[in-house]
Amino acid sequence: MGAGPAKLDAGSFRDRDGRIYLHGERVFRGLSEAALAYYQAVSKAAFFQKLSTAGKLVDTRVIADGELPLPDEEKSRWAGFLEHRKIPVVSYPYEWTFSMLKAAAGLQLELTESAVREGFTVKDATPYNIQFVDRRPVFIDIASFETLEEGAPWTGYRQFCEMFLFPLLLQAYKGVDFQPLMRASIDGVALQTAARLFGFRDRFRKGVLTHVWLQAKLDRRYGGTAKSVRSDLKSAGFNRELILANLRKLRKLVATLEWSGDGSEWGDYAEFHNYSEGDHRLKEAFVERSVAEGGAATVWDIGCNTGQFSRLAAKNCEQVIASDIDHLAVERLFRDENIPANILPLVQNVADPSPNWGWRLLERRDLPHRAQPDLVLCLALIHHVVITANVPLAEFIGWLAGVGEQLVIEYVSREDDKVQALLRNKEDRYWDYSQEHLESELTRYFRIEDTLELREGRRRLYYCRRRQTG
Repeated sequence: MGAGPAKLDAGSFRDRDGRIYLHGERVFRGLSEAALAYYQAVSKAAFFQKLSTAGKLVDTRVIADGELPLPDEEKSRWAGFLEHRKIPVVSYPYEWTFSMLKAAAGLQLELTESAVREGFTVKDATPYNIQFVDRRPVFIDIASFETLEEGAPWTGYRQFCEMFLFPLLLQAYKGVDFQPLMRASIDGVALQTAARLFGFRDRFRKGVLTHVWLQAKLDRRYGGTAKSVRSDLKSAGFNRELILANLRKLRKLVATLEWSGDGSEWGDYAEFHNYSEGDHRLKEAFVERSVAEGGAATVWDIGCNTGQFSRLAAKNCEQVIASDIDHLAVERLFRDENIPANILPLVQNVADPSPNWGWRLLERRDLPHRAQPDLVLCLALIHHVVITANVPLAEFIGWLAGVGEQLVIEYVSREDDKVQALLRNKEDRYWDYSQEHLESELTRYFRIEDTLELREGRRRLYYCRRRQTG
């Protein structure tokens, strides 16, 4: 097959009944006897087939041992194997916007309710089991489906609260960005932490009293008990209808949550950029030509603002990852129903990006490991990185050279009003921030193949290709 031996996915170890293997563009899942039996049963269920047809479950098929590019030792570990459609770009909930997490929560509740109605359940309720494909959430952890035992509760309820509901409630009710909280803890916002973050008056907000305050109180009272809660529930007559009632209420609650955001610098970028119409058209043409002639398959648009140039790039490549530190700007990009399906919007700070973290620093990977770009758009961003984030210009260009083969970068001069605004209340120690220094650093790594002057020389665009070494 030319892709070398299949490799274990370092982030799939938590489920003892299955493991993911990667081989080039193919994705395989080994299943234990129990997990294989569950899959054989659930795959025949009406709800499963309906969700699959709707594209809400990742495309999956049973694969014979003879088709597997795995050594016999690995094959012998599992009772059977599935093959899944490869997700174009893996993203994580701490990179999503409010509406992305809300959409993922809605899918989790929909498929759980559908499963319970037909005698199945979903044992996990984590957003890491959902990915965005063509701007739509898709459930990927097929091995999470199991048969629902009579009298058993929905075991994923607390996890759903900590990884979906609490972050959404904090964003909607308190205006607290959930991304830093979810990046701080791989298991989300802990129950007792959420209870401390919501004040007394918050208890009167929809969902807080039941799912935060009362749940936290019960956890403090019974969390350390040796009693079997599941047995007690079964003895008390707990049944499927109670699970379904809770799921319906959760779906209604999540659907009502809204966040409008405020204080965004770039949420209204189209109204506040400082280009003339003529310069703006020239910039658009330069970017579109660079992407088209460069033949890039994957493009990063870092500092994408409202995604205007992401849209142009999307016409001429397979995948655009549009990222910005401004949550509201990326939120509006995701909400825009007219954006091309091959744009994945992410909340990402280039000076504090998603790291390698989790178990052995391999469970969640940084963005270059997940989606190496062929071309990077870095438009009207360099002054923020150097002056606001205090990253030396040489280091920033060196990082860009290590990320992609091609680069479109915009230099914003000191005479530009945007740079002057950044320097207005700062001591100017940025001796390295100059056009001459930028061009010197660019030519260390790249060949400058095209340039365009804008705003009477106050801005300049560069299209660069990385020099070949060796």
